[in-house]
Amino acid sequence: MDTLFPKTIVTYIGLFASAFAANNFLYFRGFMLGFLLLGETRKCVTNIARICFFLNKNISCWERFLSQYQWDINDVKRKLMVLINEKLHQQLFIFGAYLAWVDTTLVAKVNGKMPAVQKWHDHSGNPDRGESMVGHHWALAGLLGAIAQQWKPFCLPIMANLIPGNTNPFGFVVNSNGIAQAITFWDAVCPLISQMALMLEHQPLRVAADAYFAKAPFINWMLSISVHVITRMRYDAVGWDDPQPEPILPLGKKKRGRRRSKPRKGKEWKLAALIKYFAPELVTAYVYGKLKTFNIVTRDVWVRDVIIQKVRAVVIQTTGDPVILLSTDLTLTPKQIIILYGMRFSVELGIRDAKQHFGLGDCTSFLAMTRFVGLSLVSFCLWRIALLTEQNAEWLMQGERFNEETSPLSFVRIRRATRRYVIGKLFENSASGADFQKSGTVPEEVLRMVA
Repeated sequence: MDTLFPKTIVTYIGLFASAFAANNFLYFRGFMLGFLLLGETRKCVTNIARICFFLNKNISCWERFLSQYQWDINDVKRKLMVLINEKLHQQLFIFGAYLAWVDTTLVAKVNGKMPAVQKWHDHSGNPDRGESMVGHHWALAGLLGAIAQQWKPFCLPIMANLIPGNTNPFGFVVNSNGIAQAITFWDAVCPLISQMALMLEHQPLRVAADAYFAKAPFINWMLSISVHVITRMRYDAVGWDDPQPEPILPLGKKKRGRRRSKPRKGKEWKLAALIKYFAPELVTAYVYGKLKTFNIVTRDVWVRDVIIQKVRAVVIQTTGDPVILLSTDLTLTPKQIIILYGMRFSVELGIRDAKQHFGLGDCTSFLAMTRFVGLSLVSFCLWRIALLTEQNAEWLMQGERFNEETSPLSFVRIRRATRRYVIGKLFENSASGADFQKSGTVPEEVLRMVA
């Protein structure tokens, strides 16, 4: 098998061998290759077993690997983080820290068949899907990186956790008083970033998230583990300046009235209106891969229920309502905050690719589902690392004349190249007596079939 696939991906997969028993590693290797080789076909254990021609095992063995065999998906993720850090450190360490991301996605499921399946409000805005969806709600987290100087971002989904619903909960946590409570949304989301910080050995870390995460429970949790937050605030967000110092009372005189239960606040600002009260500053930054110029106003303010520290609000003037960005890292400049938040758009593309090319959520057995989703994200990251490190490799470039033009980081590109490579090796090994083998190449007609 090692000679049938490109050496790069075989080497990357081999780094995980110590996380499995010898017979289990065969199945792990099959999943890593099968997720991509299937293309946009539905990913399930049956299809993956079918595409992995190099491992002739019954379908029940593949299912037992997910549901019964002894191995730890968290150990696999730790080894993945080591590989990512080794190969992509320069692209991931941005403005003195790693940039994580967190988001959620819905996966349709049959109602009543599995825990945590319920009716969720669909925020996608796609009219074909309607306003709601029955299924699972997944929290995903990973790292963001940038290529070259144009800040072309890429996304690496690494962590996943199932979000419990109010209608069909499935998990509980014990609070500091020893009382068991149902898992909340934040109990499912925030530990993903905590776990990632541990895997990075507490190196500097920031997290970029959309406006839903601009809430005190998330911001306070992140600050408590020394992770800074970059997010977008609501249009009606308000902030407060530092309070004016209280007057000094004469010696021996006490202040009248009850002691304050909440800290004093200074002047209140409607953040969207700052663009009217202060002269805007001109900033040019790469956003969505293009160089754009913005009129902005920046102010460090206190926000509601975040009492640990002030935050930096960057108000961006637009033709419509102003855009308000929030950063808890006060060392970042407004330009850096805009660039870091702008990189978050690649998350949407990453989640789409994880569903289309790596079967995120396709598994139907709840017992094996967490492992299945975890393996699909590991496969996503390994193939993306291969794309980033092997963009001009001969095996990846060879035969591209058979395909329409694709993005350099497209999974379609690497899947077609891998299929061509595998078929070429199979012909070399098993059809050495055929006439076309005299030229040392695979027939063009076969390559066109798999292109």
